[in-house]
Amino acid sequence: MKSKISVQPASEPITLQEVKDSLRITSSSEDTLITQYITDARIYAENYTQRKFITQTLIGYTDSLNSNQSKWWSGTVQGTYNTHIAFGNSFLGIDWTPSQSITQIDTIDTANAETTYLSTNYYLENFDQDMLPRVRFNEGSSLPVSLRAQNAIKVTFVAGYGDNASDVPSAIRRGIIMMAAHLYTNRGDCGGDSCAKDSGANTYLDQYRL
Repeated sequence: MKSKISVQPASEPITLQEVKDSLRITSSSEDTLITQYITDARIYAENYTQRKFITQTLIGYTDSLNSNQSKWWSGTVQGTYNTHIAFGNSFLGIDWTPSQSITQIDTIDTANAETTYLSTNYYLENFDQDMLPRVRFNEGSSLPVSLRAQNAIKVTFVAGYGDNASDVPSAIRRGIIMMAAHLYTNRGDCGGDSCAKDSGANTYLDQYRL
């Protein structure tokens, strides 16, 4: 599943003052520029680790479920490509960790109409932050049969360590500070993975990379 942010985080994991202290800057003349570098560094760190830091809401789409094993009842079954039966071994992979909660799952039919899927049919499996979370489907639950072929399942979920910077691991916060400071001091000559490597940020981020 690939998701996009629908509600941005209310704050950054680090403050403007933390980066300015790292750079030994006392002037406020470039606060706007440094603030943008903080956001740039945070987005890089999130993509690099495959984690969200401050609480945010995302919406993702998929057209199929994963399964640990194939399990079908005996007899003849007719259906379309996008008909799925969930038996408790079926799951839907979430593309960001840590996921706090599933806000809602909707199914989308061939007429592009959305229907809310009952929350009693699934639960969030998020016991280990060293692996991507999953939506597990309860034994006997099933999806509608007339789903569209592409992006038939819509998942709205909340991800992040928490609402506050203090909820984010200190190593991640240090990596973002280093990256933002490096962007500032090497403006115009810095970009991509080489910039992150030169900043030393990856040394702190690697332990959280999935």
